Amino acid sequence: MTDKTATARPAAARGETAVVGRLVRGYVTRRWPTIAAAAACMIVASAMSGAMAYVSDPATKLIFLQRDARMLAVIPLALLIIALRAVSSFGQDVFLNSVAERVVADVQRDMFRSQIRLDIGAVNASHSGELISGFLYDTTLLRNSITRGAAGLGYQLVTFIAYVVVMFYEDWQLSLISIALLPLVAWVTGTLSRSLRKASTRSMEESGVLSKALSEALSGRRIIKAYNLETHAAKLADGLISQRLRYLLRAVRARAAAVPATDLIGGFAAAVTFAYAGYQHFHGQLEINQFMAFLAAMLLAQQPIRTLSQLWAISSEGIAAARRIFAIIDAKPSVADRPGAQPLRIAPGGGRVRFQNVSFAYDGEAGIPALTAIDLDIAPGSKIALVGPSGAGKSTVFNLLLRFYDTNSGTIAIDAADIAGVTLISLREHVALVTQEPILFDESVADNIALGRQDASRAEIEAAAKAAAADGFIRALPEGYDTRVGEGGLKLSGGQRQRLAIARAMLRNAPILLLDEATSALDTESERQVQEALDRLMKGRTTIVIAHRLSTVRDADCIHVLDGGRIVESGSHTQLMAKGGLYARLYRHGLADPQEPEKADCAS
Repeated sequence: MTDKTATARPAAARGETAVVGRLVRGYVTRRWPTIAAAAACMIVASAMSGAMAYVSDPATKLIFLQRDARMLAVIPLALLIIALRAVSSFGQDVFLNSVAERVVADVQRDMFRSQIRLDIGAVNASHSGELISGFLYDTTLLRNSITRGAAGLGYQLVTFIAYVVVMFYEDWQLSLISIALLPLVAWVTGTLSRSLRKASTRSMEESGVLSKALSEALSGRRIIKAYNLETHAAKLADGLISQRLRYLLRAVRARAAAVPATDLIGGFAAAVTFAYAGYQHFHGQLEINQFMAFLAAMLLAQQPIRTLSQLWAISSEGIAAARRIFAIIDAKPSVADRPGAQPLRIAPGGGRVRFQNVSFAYDGEAGIPALTAIDLDIAPGSKIALVGPSGAGKSTVFNLLLRFYDTNSGTIAIDAADIAGVTLISLREHVALVTQEPILFDESVADNIALGRQDASRAEIEAAAKAAAADGFIRALPEGYDTRVGEGGLKLSGGQRQRLAIARAMLRNAPILLLDEATSALDTESERQVQEALDRLMKGRTTIVIAHRLSTVRDADCIHVLDGGRIVESGSHTQLMAKGGLYARLYRHGLADPQEPEKADCAS
């Protein structure tokens, strides 16, 4: 038991040292000019604090004991000391808070960059609510640990040293007595800090869980309302809030105990010191002016000790937060450019896509297969359709082609180039994706279209919108192309959002086009307008369509039917209907649209 504890504590200390060292090296030292200015202000403020205690010695002796009126000049000096201390304290606060805010901003940038560059699998494994909690709550604790914790520790320590110097100058024996119990103060502070660190770590974890629950409740508010789940959601939130509160209260108790414990020890030390000072005075070993200066320094030194006990706890919270923050920053994508990866190049008229014996499971090779031994050969400029029941593996084909995930086995090639050996940026530059639910951001219409190609001119953006049959409704908006679309594009109808997504794909002008049920959620009129825009977009491009509507299936050059992660049928609409297999059953149960003309059989 003893050996285990003795081993764990040094390991924890080493972990804390590593976290602090990384924070200082990676984020703090780059602000050294501001830190140097803050340190200078800190030294001046601490020196003035010591001077305030020291001047009580000559002031008491010359003014009150010797009644020398000339020494009233000490009063303006005292005012000057107070003024210098105030100005330097102000400068210290400004500089230190500037450093803290910049450090937190740098940390948040690194957290965001790390998370946005993770592959889809890694992002799906975590919850956005937990990330947001770390992004806001943990960084707030880190800011406090810098401004009030680490910086405050430095200032209070230097100030305490200044008071101790005055105390030893006046009487070294009394000084030794008064500071003899400091090791006990350090032990109590360390014990409380460890307790606080544990409670803070658990409260941070519970904050992440609570954030996740709140995020899910807000995103699922329609279901909560429709199924009368308000009471259920409230009970769930109550339980999580109570669990978080339990650890927060532990932290409150540990934090609150620091000052009273310090005061108790300090009071005992003061009592012993006063008793010995009385003994010295009665035996003529201590003058009243010396005692006044010593007393002033000792009483003033109590405040840094009290503050140090609090600030050490705050610093402990910051270390726990920094550890969680660095865990987010250090997360690495499992899908990344391989050594020696080359840019993908597709010549004019190219864009052949080939899947060769591709198998994949989202949980790794031991998981349930999403695709098994898939073979596809899609000619440049052709249009193929993927149909099948839910969970058949259609979307997985897109995920693998975009390298959101890597295959477990088999290869995917574009124009004979294995996509695993090309750079991710170049691969995705050659692919345009239009999804069933278009993703828009709360920016202007023009900005959302320009996401297809960020260096596009305004004329190119408008040309893409015209090709997507979106220019008319865009110009009717209050600010035209400069109108903000709202969160998720909620200021626009479903058809309008979809046409903006098509305009984005038009602007990208990629040789490979992926359409993921791009019209299945639209009404008839919106579908007609969107389908016309899609027909223009698909011309001359290698197009893979996931669809449940016949309008995007029957005119495909070839239809591949997936079931259970395998291709079970392939052919034209006529061929597949004649087989009477899965496609024919799907067609009769939902794909049928008698107004659509049939297409000739595809070569197989």
